[in-house]
Amino acid sequence: MPLSITTNISSLITQRALTSSTAKLNQAIESMSTGWKINHAKDNAANYSISTNMSSKISSYQVAEDNAMMGLDMLNTATGGLDQINDKLSRIRALNEQALNGTYGGSSLKAINAEVNALVSETSRILNSTEYNGIQLFYEEPSKFPIRVEPRPTDSMTSMDTIADDAVITSGEYSISSAAELAKLAKLANSGQIRGGEFVLSKDIDLSAYSTGEGWTPIGSFGSATFDGNGHTISNLYINRPNKDNQGLFGSTGSGNKIKNLALEDVNITGGNRVGGVAGDAPEITNCYVTGVVRGKNDVGGLAGQGGKIDHSYSSCNVSGDVNVGGLVGLTNNGITDSHSTGRVSGNVKVGGLAGWSYADISNCYVTGNVSGNGDVAGLVGYINGSIKNCSVLSSSIQGPNASIFIGAPNNASVNDSSYSTDLDGMNISGGADYTSNNVTSCSPTGSLVNTIVCLQVGIDSTKNSQIRFDLKFNMANLDMLRDIGLDNNTSYLSTIDKLLDNVSAKQTEYGALQNRLESALDAISIQYENLVSSRSTIKDADIAEVSSEYISQQILQQASATLMSTANQTPAIALQLV
Repeated sequence: MPLSITTNISSLITQRALTSSTAKLNQAIESMSTGWKINHAKDNAANYSISTNMSSKISSYQVAEDNAMMGLDMLNTATGGLDQINDKLSRIRALNEQALNGTYGGSSLKAINAEVNALVSETSRILNSTEYNGIQLFYEEPSKFPIRVEPRPTDSMTSMDTIADDAVITSGEYSISSAAELAKLAKLANSGQIRGGEFVLSKDIDLSAYSTGEGWTPIGSFGSATFDGNGHTISNLYINRPNKDNQGLFGSTGSGNKIKNLALEDVNITGGNRVGGVAGDAPEITNCYVTGVVRGKNDVGGLAGQGGKIDHSYSSCNVSGDVNVGGLVGLTNNGITDSHSTGRVSGNVKVGGLAGWSYADISNCYVTGNVSGNGDVAGLVGYINGSIKNCSVLSSSIQGPNASIFIGAPNNASVNDSSYSTDLDGMNISGGADYTSNNVTSCSPTGSLVNTIVCLQVGIDSTKNSQIRFDLKFNMANLDMLRDIGLDNNTSYLSTIDKLLDNVSAKQTEYGALQNRLESALDAISIQYENLVSSRSTIKDADIAEVSSEYISQQILQQASATLMSTANQTPAIALQLV
């Protein structure tokens, strides 16, 4: 290499070496300062991407762990409340046994009743006030009736068995206490002799005597009369008329009448068009429920085939038909409020878990039964000319061509503030046109009117495997009935208390099992978290021993380069000495 004044190759070589050693020295300093050997994508592009993905999962597992721990805290709060309720009920049971002993006078029984009332009030307070982070932990299930019915006295009413066969009834109150009296009402109604008045059940009625042949003859034209079930139950209603219309306990009742507070259990009904448990066709049904099986052709529902206004009612019937088939009602022209359906529904066209066809709004309702059909099929309503508000579809299966969650075939319909089960994720919200939705979600917040499902997110993805779900519904029906303990010698209180204690025990068992699941989930999260952290460490963590050695090496090279730079810079001066 020639000796040159204008070009100092030695200096350039030394500068490059100094720059390299300085860069590597800085990288070693950064690695020792941060503890990472990969601080930028340029350090190792592939491993940087992998470690970044792992870091995001690690953060998610930390949140999942917090979620599971909060879930445990929630369940601990709930079980604490259940323990208190159990103690109160046990004390009420002891007081009931004490009151049944014939050694206590009137004042002593009043004292027992006073303590029972205090315990019932406190139990009710615990049920309504136990909460966690603003979430009420106990939602009472509907018992026999969506709204409890305090039976009204019927002693002063005219008994149906005293009514003449040719009488025309336009007003008054009449009590019905037997299947024969109910059949007499049907006979008078079907002859056009019922034009008003109020008919009230005074006892539970078993219609097993009408379970052969065509079965029960429906109560027909009812004028402007009212039928009050009065909190009593009619059981074993059987009808087998597959080619006759307007089949149910009531047939076609006419206009202006009302059916309320009626329970029908274990119905078995087969009819033609307009078939339902309570009525084939009725203008207003309030506070009623039906269980059993209902079959028909068109306009078929568990509660009613055709209905006007339906309010605070439910059906647990398995319902099947052809057109306009619904778990609660086949066709309604005046809307449905505060009602629900839990049975299985199957049909051909316009099939819905709650209603086949609704000409009016549906609000504050929910469905849990599965639905299947061939056209205009939906979890809530097959076809609607109104809107849907604050409703939930909690079914696990809706089957049919283009089946939808809420509406099979809407007509300028809207769905507002409603929710559906995560089991239905991926389905159409609505199968038709002219449809809008607002605040429609899956796994909705606990505070909604009908959806009491709590979803605990204990995994890091959106699948069902990452969620633990449980229901806050808690059956404490008939608790208020215990307030009469000490005032009479009714031995049925003991069985009522035992049922309540069984419900508490069942809920405690459910929550105990959930606590075990959450603890297991916490263990699984910890294992996955530790494994991910270890894997990320292997990829990203700096080996300080290795990095410190690199630091010393680059520091020496930097110092050597700096020394040699000084020597290299003297080379032009040496060339000048030759002049």
